[in-house]
Amino acid sequence: MSGLRALLSRVWGPAPHAITSDQAWQATHRHKKGGLYRVIHHGVLEADRSAVVIYDDPDGTVWVRDHAEFYDGRFAPLDDTTVQTRARGPDPGPGRMERDVVWQD
Repeated sequence: MSGLRALLSRVWGPAPHAITSDQAWQATHRHKKGGLYRVIHHGVLEADRSAVVIYDDPDGTVWVRDHAEFYDGRFAPLDDTTVQTRARGPDPGPGRMERDVVWQD
């Protein structure tokens, strides 16, 4: 297992830090249909050991997608100035926060 972990680390670089509910949600990717998503982590699917991307949306839904599918062009990475999102109000429950999207040109 440590060999796989080392390989994944070299291929993808360091994984994002764990995200806590008190951090503002900020999109990292835009889907080709316009939706905003944040990559949380990269992982390995237990069933067949394939690489996956773990990501969420502004509503707090967590998604898991095959690594090759995620990076096949359907999700475009965003730079920090493209879009900002921020948390507002108290955390309404595990994994869910109210959010605003603020567009910047």
